[in-house]
Amino acid sequence: MEMALFDIMGQASGLPVAELLGGRCRDDIPLSFSVADPDVDRDMAMVQRLYGEGLRLFKMKTGFAGHAADLKRMERFRKELPADAELRIDYNQGMVTHDAIRQLRDVEAFKPTFIEQPVPGHHRAALAEITRALDTPILADESVFTTTDALQVASGRMADLVSIKIMKHGGMLAGRKISAICEAAGIACYGGDMFETGIAHLAGTHVIAATPNISLGCEFYQAKYFLERDLLAEPFPIENGRVIVPKTPGLGVKVDEDRVKHYAVETLK
Repeated sequence: MEMALFDIMGQASGLPVAELLGGRCRDDIPLSFSVADPDVDRDMAMVQRLYGEGLRLFKMKTGFAGHAADLKRMERFRKELPADAELRIDYNQGMVTHDAIRQLRDVEAFKPTFIEQPVPGHHRAALAEITRALDTPILADESVFTTTDALQVASGRMADLVSIKIMKHGGMLAGRKISAICEAAGIACYGGDMFETGIAHLAGTHVIAATPNISLGCEFYQAKYFLERDLLAEPFPIENGRVIVPKTPGLGVKVDEDRVKHYAVETLK
């Protein structure tokens, strides 16, 4: 509902949503792709293809195949990709808390930009210990849903970075509140998502465009690289590894109404 209202306001006023949120601070956003296919050969072929298309940020999903397998995947990434390919790690809460620091010290050898949510979200004290123990920045995701969570993590310096997801936080304005709390504590933010269509990608894009502290790129790749059919009438705007912030009114790309009707479960009249 919030996204729709912002889109309506933007179209009525002739302004992009980023301008309604206070004005854009960037015209494009570096795109991150999640490396998550259990078939490592297929995964690396996709990474090589995307590198050729200009992507430089790659977030490897770990914790589902065992520690030794994770390290082998990281080693292969570093051997097969040029030095400017940035490796990020995401455990999706998958580590056993008491063994996390020892294993993550092995991971640091591959020089990831950050390590995301290694332990369950409610284990914030353990997350704080990991943050203090490692040189690599730790990014909190599931540990930060609400403004109260953000304040707790920021005041206790339980993480170095925070993932902003408008679906997780409850909307565009709620996500900006989380980012503001983080900014006050010197914690930079990343533009995450929850496997969305191009409509939600566009909303997130405008939020990041108008929020200086969400400075670590975004992962709005599903509409172009995963979905068989998106809901947008035009392709979600990605060029040379970067998401292009629309300058047209509202969210900036029209919805394909026929596709919406096709996938709709229920329509209110």
